[in-house]
Amino acid sequence: MMDGLVSSRILVWGRHPVPLEITQREINGIYVLALKGRLVLGQESNGLRSTVEDLLSGGGTKIVVNLDQVNYVDSAGLGALIEMHRKTAAKGGRLVLSNLGPNLKRALEIARLLSIFETSPTEAAAVTGF
Repeated sequence: MMDGLVSSRILVWGRHPVPLEITQREINGIYVLALKGRLVLGQESNGLRSTVEDLLSGGGTKIVVNLDQVNYVDSAGLGALIEMHRKTAAKGGRLVLSNLGPNLKRALEIARLLSIFETSPTEAAAVTGF
Protein backbone atom coordinates (compact mmCIF):
# COMPACT_ATOMS: atom_id res chain seq x y z
CA MET A 1 0.00 0.00 0.00
CA MET A 2 1.03 3.56 -0.54
CA ASP A 3 2.25 5.51 2.45
CA GLY A 4 2.54 9.26 2.21
CA LEU A 5 0.91 11.96 0.15
CA VAL A 6 -0.45 11.89 -3.35
CA SER A 7 -1.87 15.05 -4.81
CA SER A 8 -3.50 15.51 -8.15
CA ARG A 9 -4.97 18.66 -9.59
CA ILE A 10 -7.45 18.46 -12.40
CA LEU A 11 -8.12 21.62 -14.40
CA VAL A 12 -11.09 22.11 -16.65
CA TRP A 13 -11.87 24.41 -19.57
CA GLY A 14 -10.88 27.96 -20.30
CA ARG A 15 -9.74 30.77 -18.09
CA HIS A 16 -11.76 29.53 -15.14
CA PRO A 17 -10.05 26.41 -13.83
CA VAL A 18 -12.23 24.20 -11.68
CA PRO A 19 -9.74 22.03 -9.86
CA LEU A 20 -10.32 19.17 -7.51
CA GLU A 21 -7.26 18.37 -5.51
CA ILE A 22 -7.14 14.95 -3.86
CA THR A 23 -4.53 14.49 -1.17
CA GLN A 24 -4.19 10.90 -0.01
CA ARG A 25 -2.66 9.77 3.27
CA GLU A 26 -2.51 6.40 4.96
CA ILE A 27 -2.81 6.18 8.75
CA ASN A 28 -2.53 2.65 10.17
CA GLY A 29 -4.34 1.08 7.23
CA ILE A 30 -6.96 3.83 7.00
CA TYR A 31 -6.87 5.86 3.80
CA VAL A 32 -7.73 9.53 4.16
CA LEU A 33 -8.70 11.45 1.03
CA ALA A 34 -8.75 15.19 1.65
CA LEU A 35 -10.60 16.96 -1.16
CA LYS A 36 -10.24 20.60 -2.10
CA GLY A 37 -12.30 22.38 -4.75
CA ARG A 38 -15.40 21.36 -6.67
CA LEU A 39 -16.80 17.84 -6.91
CA VAL A 40 -18.66 18.04 -10.21
CA LEU A 41 -19.43 16.19 -13.43
CA GLY A 42 -16.37 15.35 -15.51
CA GLN A 43 -12.77 14.79 -14.63
CA GLU A 44 -13.28 15.82 -11.01
CA SER A 45 -15.84 13.15 -10.08
CA ASN A 46 -14.15 10.60 -12.36
CA GLY A 47 -10.79 11.26 -10.69
CA LEU A 48 -12.26 10.65 -7.26
CA ARG A 49 -13.96 7.45 -8.40
CA SER A 50 -10.68 6.20 -9.86
CA THR A 51 -8.78 7.00 -6.68
CA VAL A 52 -11.23 5.00 -4.56
CA GLU A 53 -11.31 2.13 -7.06
CA ASP A 54 -7.49 1.97 -6.94
CA LEU A 55 -7.57 1.83 -3.13
CA LEU A 56 -10.18 -0.93 -3.16
CA SER A 57 -8.35 -2.99 -5.78
CA GLY A 58 -5.22 -2.71 -3.64
CA GLY A 59 -7.02 -4.03 -0.58
CA GLY A 60 -7.75 -0.70 1.12
CA THR A 61 -11.21 -0.95 2.63
CA LYS A 62 -11.10 1.71 5.35
CA ILE A 63 -11.60 5.08 3.70
CA VAL A 64 -12.26 8.56 5.08
CA VAL A 65 -13.25 11.32 2.66
CA ASN A 66 -12.60 14.75 4.19
CA LEU A 67 -14.94 17.24 2.53
CA ASP A 68 -13.93 20.28 4.57
CA GLN A 69 -12.55 22.20 1.58
CA VAL A 70 -15.11 21.15 -1.01
CA ASN A 71 -16.91 24.31 -2.02
CA TYR A 72 -19.42 22.91 -4.52
CA VAL A 73 -20.98 19.53 -5.32
CA ASP A 74 -23.37 18.82 -8.19
CA SER A 75 -25.53 15.75 -8.80
CA ALA A 76 -22.63 13.92 -10.47
CA GLY A 77 -20.51 14.58 -7.39
CA LEU A 78 -23.26 13.16 -5.18
CA GLY A 79 -23.45 10.20 -7.55
CA ALA A 80 -19.70 9.64 -7.17
CA LEU A 81 -20.05 9.61 -3.37
CA ILE A 82 -22.90 7.09 -3.59
CA GLU A 83 -20.96 4.86 -5.97
CA MET A 84 -17.86 4.98 -3.74
CA HIS A 85 -19.98 4.05 -0.72
CA ARG A 86 -21.60 1.15 -2.59
CA LYS A 87 -18.31 -0.25 -3.92
CA THR A 88 -16.59 0.04 -0.55
CA ALA A 89 -19.46 -1.77 1.19
CA ALA A 90 -19.40 -4.48 -1.50
CA LYS A 91 -15.75 -5.15 -0.59
CA GLY A 92 -16.68 -5.43 3.10
CA GLY A 93 -15.20 -2.02 3.88
CA ARG A 94 -16.30 1.28 5.33
CA LEU A 95 -16.34 4.73 3.81
CA VAL A 96 -16.80 7.66 6.19
CA LEU A 97 -17.50 11.23 5.10
CA SER A 98 -15.98 13.81 7.42
CA ASN A 99 -16.20 17.57 7.77
CA LEU A 100 -19.48 17.99 5.91
CA GLY A 101 -20.12 21.69 5.45
CA PRO A 102 -23.66 22.99 6.03
CA ASN A 103 -24.41 23.31 2.30
CA LEU A 104 -23.28 19.79 1.44
CA LYS A 105 -25.06 18.36 4.47
CA ARG A 106 -28.25 20.16 3.42
CA ALA A 107 -27.92 18.90 -0.17
CA LEU A 108 -27.60 15.32 1.11
CA GLU A 109 -30.62 15.83 3.36
CA ILE A 110 -32.75 17.27 0.54
CA ALA A 111 -31.80 14.36 -1.72
CA ARG A 112 -32.56 11.98 1.18
CA LEU A 113 -29.05 10.58 0.96
CA LEU A 114 -27.57 11.62 4.29
CA SER A 115 -28.85 8.50 6.05
CA ILE A 116 -26.97 6.11 3.74
CA PHE A 117 -23.58 7.58 4.63
CA GLU A 118 -21.55 7.16 7.76
CA THR A 119 -20.44 10.67 8.73
CA SER A 120 -18.08 12.18 11.25
CA PRO A 121 -17.71 15.79 12.36
CA THR A 122 -13.91 15.70 11.97
CA GLU A 123 -11.27 13.72 10.13
CA ALA A 124 -9.60 12.77 13.42
CA ALA A 125 -12.87 11.42 14.82
CA ALA A 126 -13.47 9.42 11.62
CA VAL A 127 -10.01 7.84 11.82
CA THR A 128 -10.42 7.08 15.53
CA GLY A 129 -13.81 5.52 14.79
CA PHE A 130 -12.20 2.70 12.84
